[in-house]
Amino acid sequence: MLTLTGMILNVLETPKGVTKEGAEYGGYHQVQVQAEEVLKNGQKRLSLLNLTTDAPDAFKSLVGQSVALPVSAWARAKNDVQYQLVPGAIPEAKTPVKKAV
Repeated sequence: MLTLTGMILNVLETPKGVTKEGAEYGGYHQVQVQAEEVLKNGQKRLSLLNLTTDAPDAFKSLVGQSVALPVSAWARAKNDVQYQLVPGAIPEAKTPVKKAV
């Protein structure tokens, strides 16, 4: 298990529908998280991650806050990583770090 740190931007339910074959799709909840990715040259890139959750209410009160999330990760394509929330994952609010002046 890995811990992903990022800011929760949105919690949503995907639209439901029916395929031509009659199979239903959609209706699941997603959390949109903005994460910072450090590149090989030291530069930072912001990424928007859409993570499926079965506990949307645990995330709604944390929109706009920095959180730590337990995730699993795997390589999806060349230089691309896919993340998935660990089943039953509950976000842990992170306290902002104050920088010395």
